[in-house]
Amino acid sequence: MPMSQDLSPFVIAELEARESWKRRDYSAGYTQAGHAADLAIAAGDEHRWWKMVLLQAECLRDQGSFEECQQLAATLAAHPVSASAPDLGARAHILHAQSLQALGRLPEAVDSASAAADLVAGDFENVYLHIQAQQALIAALAESGRLPAAWRECLVLKSLLTDVIDEDTAGKAYWVIGNVAFLTQRAAEGSKYHDLAAERLSPSRDVDLWARFNRGSADMRLRAQLSDGATLRCIERAELATEVVGGSERDLLEMALVRGHWYYITGDLDAAIKILAPVRSKFHILASQTAAEAAFVLGKAMMEQGNDAESLQILEEAATLFDTAAATERSATVRDYLVSVKRQQRFLQGG
Repeated sequence: MPMSQDLSPFVIAELEARESWKRRDYSAGYTQAGHAADLAIAAGDEHRWWKMVLLQAECLRDQGSFEECQQLAATLAAHPVSASAPDLGARAHILHAQSLQALGRLPEAVDSASAAADLVAGDFENVYLHIQAQQALIAALAESGRLPAAWRECLVLKSLLTDVIDEDTAGKAYWVIGNVAFLTQRAAEGSKYHDLAAERLSPSRDVDLWARFNRGSADMRLRAQLSDGATLRCIERAELATEVVGGSERDLLEMALVRGHWYYITGDLDAAIKILAPVRSKFHILASQTAAEAAFVLGKAMMEQGNDAESLQILEEAATLFDTAAATERSATVRDYLVSVKRQQRFLQGG
């Protein structure tokens, strides 16, 4: 039965856990949330237990422990508490989708995000959860290369951004829509939506979010082959904010990928290879699709410097990593590049 006795120990444990999470002390938050969960289950209150385990999973996500996060989120999504209310089920599925995407398990991420969106679609009281679910769905679709579907979901997301939505939430949504616009060769729209995001996100409110936004915006602009001043400003803002907040190893690797990509498309192949080559030994830290992007850029840079044998090996690795993430269109792009390179080599050799 639900807690009927003094709630003070549980309330104190919950407040401590949430305060640690806000301070980004995720290890302490995880431990404290676990203690609160134990107090809840001892008192027979599954709903409070469920919420504390969800907070544990969020701590795991935010500290980059995606495998453990995925396991906890899957447990929560399958638990009867998740079936007791649409908002609870949606929260579990959103977190599950985010962790699956980070692990490169993109088809499963799409399924889980779709389930979350279906649970809260059309429910005004849960519009914020619907926005989060759409963002998770769009991100997984886009990274899978399913861009027409991603753009259709962007239009759904845009329709949810009414005047009652707070600036941070709207900013994150415009960021996601801009990403897909860039990926679908809508560069002007991509810039417009990222400008809308930048107007709503503030480094004074959340430096970490500001760093991730600028890093992500730079990445999308580079994929659209935009090597202009606006792209460089995004990179520089991201680097400064990451230095201020102290990013995780994964954050630093993703930042290196963006800077290396910038060097590549601006023609500084030596600098691109110097920054990207060490990243290759740490691909296991990155999502499969992110590691694949790094390998693709590194392989092209080395190929253009005439290092044919090693570059071919790295490009094959990029295609395999995209296959692992089920990003079939990106894998096909790499393999098409490999075919064209091998054809050119045979031509030069007189074959």
